[in-house]
Amino acid sequence: MIRVSSSTKLHAFQLAEQLERHNMLSKLYTIYHQKKNPLVSRFNSRKDVEKIKLVHVHTFPWLALMLRFGKDPFLTNSSFDSQVAKQLRRNTDYKALICWSGMSIKGIKQAKRDGKVVVLERGSSHIGFQIPLLEEEYARWGFTFKRDNRVIDQEIEEYGLADYITIPSEFVRTTFLQKGISNEKLFKNNFGSTSYFKPTKPKHTKFTILYVGSLSLRKGLPYLFEALQLLKMDPTLYDVCFVGTMQKEIQEMLLRYTKPNWKFLGQVNHYDLPDVISVCSVAVHPSLEEGLSMVIPQLMSCGVPVIATTNTGGADIIEDGVNGYIIPIRSPEVIAEKLSILFHDQLKLAAMQQYAQQYGQQFGTWDQYGDRYVSFLTELIS
Repeated sequence: MIRVSSSTKLHAFQLAEQLERHNMLSKLYTIYHQKKNPLVSRFNSRKDVEKIKLVHVHTFPWLALMLRFGKDPFLTNSSFDSQVAKQLRRNTDYKALICWSGMSIKGIKQAKRDGKVVVLERGSSHIGFQIPLLEEEYARWGFTFKRDNRVIDQEIEEYGLADYITIPSEFVRTTFLQKGISNEKLFKNNFGSTSYFKPTKPKHTKFTILYVGSLSLRKGLPYLFEALQLLKMDPTLYDVCFVGTMQKEIQEMLLRYTKPNWKFLGQVNHYDLPDVISVCSVAVHPSLEEGLSMVIPQLMSCGVPVIATTNTGGADIIEDGVNGYIIPIRSPEVIAEKLSILFHDQLKLAAMQQYAQQYGQQFGTWDQYGDRYVSFLTELIS
């Protein structure tokens, strides 16, 4: 009934699992699946544990090898798109195609020719908002952002052709409205958190600040570094943990910022993250731009309140001052202020941790995401 297309995993596998749960999935197109392509999985530690019948998974594993060994991502996505369009042309027994932006123009055109409903998934802000902001940010720190006009042009064409665009937050909605996309074309559905994200260990007695995500300019790391410099707290009384892969530009900055109580854990296996998150006191997510950072509900589900910027989409799920804080982008002073409040007020910190966990586990699950999506789709195809 519903076909899903995404070259990489993103949240496509969670969506496919939800459609499977509702008996609506007919096919998931993706480059590779760890259980379906065990040979390819040797090059990647990823585990695909979502409950999707393998008969519903259609992969193109040779493209995974192309990507692994340095093939241009745009060309790889274009090849994937061509393969999906071919499959759609061969078998038109479906009602709607859900596909990811930047990798779906040929599939969209084929589905439209066949009279199908097309739903485009955009997990970040409108690309016409996103790219100029990132270019400005890179220039601010003396770097050059690598723009790919092929991706920009294709995404904008995809926005126009799709019947609907699914978005994860009000922040993203605002950027689309600013760029002239009709609100009637947008379906907002907040991402969820997987059930294994829950407290697994007691919290450290020492106040522990956590960052999880790519260590990059897009994620606003320099503003967190600056905020930590502003803290008027005894550095022996707190730690800072960074989880994620470090980008080159951040590596170049570290010498002027890093302190002895900063710990860089590198990339942590996704399924081990709850153990790392649970012991921490508070998380900071200072991103310049993203749709709704999936790590935010994960952090909250583990009992960690989040200090997040307006441009993370976090305002949809964080109640300011209750289970976290919403702050402006590029605001190290505000980050430092919020951290200081929670460091000195243990009762407030404990209450925020409790409320964060309650939200994450009661209102922010992937099942709830799936239920909302299925209600939306049922109206479209009934």
